[in-house]
Amino acid sequence: MLGYVGRQEPAKILFKRKNSLRRSKILICLAVVSFVGKILVNDSSKYTGVVASKSTFTVLFSVVFLDNLGFAIVVPYLYFFVRFLGGSTLLYGILLVSYSLMSFIFTPLVARFSDHYGRRKILLVALAVSSFAYFIFGASQVIWLLFLGRMLSGTTAATVPVAQAYVADVTTPNQRLRYLGLLGAAAGIAFILGPAIGGTLSSLFGYAVPSYLACALAFTNLVSAYFLLPEPTSFNIKRTVLSFRALLNVLRKRKIVLLLAIYFLFFVSFVFLQASLSPWLQAVFGFGALQTGLIFFFFGAISVFTQAVILPALGKRFTRLNLTLIGVAFLAGGLLTLSIVPNLAVMMVVTAVLSFGFGIQIVTLNTLISTNTPENAQGGALGVAWAIAGLAQTTAPVLAATAFSIGISAGFDGLAFAISAAISVATIPLVMALKRVSI
Repeated sequence: MLGYVGRQEPAKILFKRKNSLRRSKILICLAVVSFVGKILVNDSSKYTGVVASKSTFTVLFSVVFLDNLGFAIVVPYLYFFVRFLGGSTLLYGILLVSYSLMSFIFTPLVARFSDHYGRRKILLVALAVSSFAYFIFGASQVIWLLFLGRMLSGTTAATVPVAQAYVADVTTPNQRLRYLGLLGAAAGIAFILGPAIGGTLSSLFGYAVPSYLACALAFTNLVSAYFLLPEPTSFNIKRTVLSFRALLNVLRKRKIVLLLAIYFLFFVSFVFLQASLSPWLQAVFGFGALQTGLIFFFFGAISVFTQAVILPALGKRFTRLNLTLIGVAFLAGGLLTLSIVPNLAVMMVVTAVLSFGFGIQIVTLNTLISTNTPENAQGGALGVAWAIAGLAQTTAPVLAATAFSIGISAGFDGLAFAISAAISVATIPLVMALKRVSI
């Protein structure tokens, strides 16, 4: 009898613990829902009428940095987490696509909501959902919870275009290139540091710890933004009825159509480079994960420096369209060189050239989209641009991998880079057409 009782007591304790854990999760869910509802319902008048200051920009850049850092922390161990829970490589691919699909669907919608409800409110809601998504991700014991966490994260991918729209609200067209460049640099630094943090923590403490760190970062971001980030002063002035038809009318304008087409091709070209570089480095130089990671670190560092320091200086000397052409020249020239000169010293120089061209183009194109969009549609237009970039990032890797395989079989290791250069060059006629429209 005693033995029977002794065996049952741990079971009862375990059962109580499980119930306690379930209650904790339910309470967290209710708290998140309550907080989100409070944000949407409460009057934001006490947060409006604040003149944008350096402290406001600091908080906004911190929001972008921490949000992207949380995302980047998860990237290195995502595949291994899927395998740990019994998933296949195919399931891992589907998980990646699920995030991209949710991002593609929700980013334009959420960003457009910010034109009506306000940048601050939408950022706070997105950060609350993001924190909850990372919590679910870290607590996952089965594959479907992993999918739920990633898909919820995908719905909050609009934080970047909403932050860009916030910058558009509080800057003049002449200032916008500089501040969007700093915003891009904040995201770039996060993507440099995040994978190193996530990879190290997951190897030392398992997959839950870095996931909970991402959750904590998002929650910290939420709290700091709630208390320190005001609604832009222009929000009440240009508040508009939530109309997607009005947004479509903006997107049909020839300038915006050309800019979005350039944006899509630019990202396809870049994803070709991104997807092909690792296998190319392994095939040509025998590089492993460490050396490849250092190359990507170097690329990111040059890109951040370009966006934060070099681009504002160039913006004083060149028009935005000429800057776009400069970016195309560096990107296409670097890709073409990389495709035909498999030399280590040349590769390092070309990597710097490529990251310079990338840093110029991404910020300049975002600036052009913003300055050619009416004030009451900034969020929607930038959200659509971000969704188009997501579409390129979803479809282009398969094409890049196919091109790389064909090139290896044909004895032309740099085929994917040559195709990427051709796609980049294809944007030049579109930029020239945009110049004619602008005259």
